[in-house]
Amino acid sequence: MIKFFRQIRHNLLTEGKTSKYFKYAIGEILLVVIGILIALQISNWNQNRLNSNKETAILADIHKEFTQNKKQLDSVIIQHKLVYDNCAKVMSLFPILSKPEPEVLDSLSVQLWWSYGGVTFNPSQTSINALESTSSFDIIKNESLRDLLISWNDLITDYQEEELLSRKYIWDQYDPYMAQHFDWDFNFKDERNNFEALQSLRFEFMVKGRYDLMDQILNASGELQKVQETLDSIIELSKPNYRD
Repeated sequence: MIKFFRQIRHNLLTEGKTSKYFKYAIGEILLVVIGILIALQISNWNQNRLNSNKETAILADIHKEFTQNKKQLDSVIIQHKLVYDNCAKVMSLFPILSKPEPEVLDSLSVQLWWSYGGVTFNPSQTSINALESTSSFDIIKNESLRDLLISWNDLITDYQEEELLSRKYIWDQYDPYMAQHFDWDFNFKDERNNFEALQSLRFEFMVKGRYDLMDQILNASGELQKVQETLDSIIELSKPNYRD
C-alpha cells in the first residue's frame, strides 16, 4: 500500500502536475490523520470497556464486603447497648446497701457481668486498601460513592478512638477495681466479696464511667451515626442498578 501511494506521488511529480501532487499529498495526510483518530478511538473504547469491567468487579467486591461490615457493626452495637443498659440498671440502684436482698444481689451480679463489654468494630478494608494502594479511586464513576470510599478510613479511625478509649478504661481502671473487691464472675454467694464496696463512691464512679463511655459511643459523639449512614450509602450505591 505504501509503495502504491509512493508510485502515485512519483508519477505526479515526473509529469509536472505539481498542483495535483499537493492536493494528493494533503489528501494522503488527511487519510493518515483519520486513520490515527480511528485507531485512538478504538483504543479509547477498548480501555473504557476494560475500565467498566474492572469497575463492575470492584463494586461487586465493595458491596459484598460492606454488607458484611454492616452485619458486624450491628452485632457490635448490640453488645454496646447491652453494656449501656446494664450500667443504667446498676446506677438505678444507687446508693446500694452493703448487703442487699438476695434477689437484688442476683440481678446485680448479672448486670455487673454484662457491664464489661469491650468489643470493637473492625471492618474488613480489603477493597478500600486495594483502591488506595493502586491509586484507583478514579475508576469509580459515581462521584458520591468515590468520595465516601476515600473518606472511609478516616471515618473509621475517628469512630474507633471512642471504642479504644472504652476498652482502655476497662483494663486500666474498671477491671482492677472490680477484681479487688468481687469474685471474677460476680458470684455474690461467695462471702469473700467485699459487699461494703457497693456503697462506695468509687464503685458508683466506676459504673458511671462505663455508662458515660458507652453513651459517648452510642449517642454523644455522633461518630457511630456517621459510620452507619456511610455504610448504608456505600452498600446502596454499589448495588448493580447504581453502577451506570
